[in-house]
Amino acid sequence: MRLFDIDLLKAQSLAEKYDCAWSDSFTSTVSNMDVVLLCTPIKDTPRIIQDITPHLKVGSILCEVSSLKMGTIPALKAAKGYGIKPLSVHPMFGPDVKEIEGQTIIIVSILDQVEETNLAGILFPNTKRVVVDVETHDQCMASILSLPYFMNLAFARALPPEKLSLMRELAGTTFTVQLAVTQSIVGESPELIESLINDNVFSGRLLNRFIDESRHLRRLLRNDSRGFRSLCENLGGSVMSEPDLASARELRNWLFEVMKTRTRAKVIRLS
Repeated sequence: MRLFDIDLLKAQSLAEKYDCAWSDSFTSTVSNMDVVLLCTPIKDTPRIIQDITPHLKVGSILCEVSSLKMGTIPALKAAKGYGIKPLSVHPMFGPDVKEIEGQTIIIVSILDQVEETNLAGILFPNTKRVVVDVETHDQCMASILSLPYFMNLAFARALPPEKLSLMRELAGTTFTVQLAVTQSIVGESPELIESLINDNVFSGRLLNRFIDESRHLRRLLRNDSRGFRSLCENLGGSVMSEPDLASARELRNWLFEVMKTRTRAKVIRLS
């Protein structure tokens, strides 16, 4: 195994941690390798694929893991012409996961869905693998990533910062879990957040719809109590159908209990 990062000190540190070689050159890192795994910024991934493809060994696997795919798939299709086996996956879990068994891996089909699914199974064994086309992937990511990131940034901005400590102390399940999600999102790199929202071609319309729905909801709360109750009932029949309301509450309460347990453990260690 050999790794490269534009931050050479980081590359050296990671190489020492995982007991592998490292290189100060991207092209020398990827040459003669059987598998090349690209973990690069979304905007840069298509260009990097184009740059390194001529240096890859014929028959090698080129796998990229970016969160958006519309700009990447054409570059991977072109790589096939060099005798490379392209693979586009999106692991739906973060770096804090201790093992990948049972985790979801999205496979975005490029040219040969069967071959690509098999390759993903070799590289990421014992995972739940879901195959989608590129447009479906990015459309879904607008709802799964772009919208939640946008919503939580707005939520963080709306909170009165001078009362945050008190609110944590007073909070029950809903606010505690929501704040944890918000903090984890705000803690991401600004470049990643901006890319997840702005670089998805499907996010703009969805965010505008969210803003329009927020205004509509505000109008109902001010002027139309019956309309507001009807809206809630209709949502209960659609959004709550999967998972059901009981399961959603159970998950929320479970997360709350886990967070309380960890907080107690920290207090005990500090004591």
